[in-house]
Amino acid sequence: MAQTKKPTRASFYEVVFRGKPKVVRAFLAGLVMGAGKDAAVFYSYQEGVHHEGKVEKLAEMVGIRADDVHVIVDADTSALLKKLARRITGTTGLEITAHRRINSATMAFAFHAYARKYDQEITALLEHLPGGLKLRGYKHHVVVDPEAKGVEAYTVAHDYEAKGSGTVTGPIDDLIAFKRTLKDYPLVEAEDIVLKLA
Repeated sequence: MAQTKKPTRASFYEVVFRGKPKVVRAFLAGLVMGAGKDAAVFYSYQEGVHHEGKVEKLAEMVGIRADDVHVIVDADTSALLKKLARRITGTTGLEITAHRRINSATMAFAFHAYARKYDQEITALLEHLPGGLKLRGYKHHVVVDPEAKGVEAYTVAHDYEAKGSGTVTGPIDDLIAFKRTLKDYPLVEAEDIVLKLA
């Protein structure tokens, strides 16, 4: 009996450029168009990806913060950037200061809902996570107080109150897409995505 191969996940890399964000964006847009391929390019500052490492924190503390732009790219774009690194610096003045493979990513979240409807919407979203995402350390607590029924929304007493928190882990592209989805749910507070680098 022949075994079917499990499709392999796309690999992603964090590439750190030293240079102005506008220049990095313009350069990468030109590179991607010139390569004539579909490329996945995510900018950490736009997608809510945490990127402060020990070196960057130390640089900020001593006042020598550089213009670093953290970008997440697919494997083909990563390989092209590695190949062209010296020419990129010579031609554009941009310097690639780090190039690391991303193993996975994690994002913590919390929510607080005062209506069963919103709690159910959020819970359904968490129960049907897309792609390879997994829910970890999920806590969900509901308090129902029938005596508070009909009390004005701005008071302390509510007849229904739900709180939840946990983390979502998995491939960086799926997690970025999920974080974008959460923007439609104002009761969910999502923290920055944290990368687990190779």
